Amino acid sequence: MKDLGIEIVRFKTGTPARVNKNSIDFSKMEIQNGDDEIEMFSFEDEEKKINQVPCYLTYTNEKTHEIIRKNLHRSPLYAGKIEGTGPRYCPSIEDKVVRFSDKPRHQIFIEPMGLNTDEMYVQGMSSSLPEDVQIAMYRTIAGLENVEFTRPAYAIEYDCIEPSQLKLSLELKQLSGMFFAGQINRNFRL
Repeated sequence: MKDLGIEIVRFKTGTPARVNKNSIDFSKMEIQNGDDEIEMFSFEDEEKKINQVPCYLTYTNEKTHEIIRKNLHRSPLYAGKIEGTGPRYCPSIEDKVVRFSDKPRHQIFIEPMGLNTDEMYVQGMSSSLPEDVQIAMYRTIAGLENVEFTRPAYAIEYDCIEPSQLKLSLELKQLSGMFFAGQINRNFRL
């Protein structure tokens, strides 16, 4: 793509761990029910009834933050091994603890990965820390004291293009017939 004159930039993102539902103590968390009435995306859609599965709210604490601060040197994001531009909308838990050091806690949402799975998504805990550190920090959080991972958190880097190189149709301005869509189209940081 560089040989075609396409401007390429590095981007980075991360995900939180996925955990086993059966290892969570939901009684220590605040239930977050779904909407009673489902809002359709189009006026042409008919109202639908769907199974609503609750999410749960819990929080990090000073013990969580202490483990993170003591292990920042083990985070590829902080050790300089991952250098891409990060998203503005979902910082890693390392970023939250460092950038918002005045905050005694951060919200964590426990979300089901689907209706027919025991795997839960831990929204708000994206990380590039090693798995042993992740397990230690997760187990300081109310309701996650005995949590078992199904997949650890991870961070990645990937190539993107600057969207200013595209027409509104997502066709590349300098090469007729070449279209780009999806993650390769970079979100601008403001």
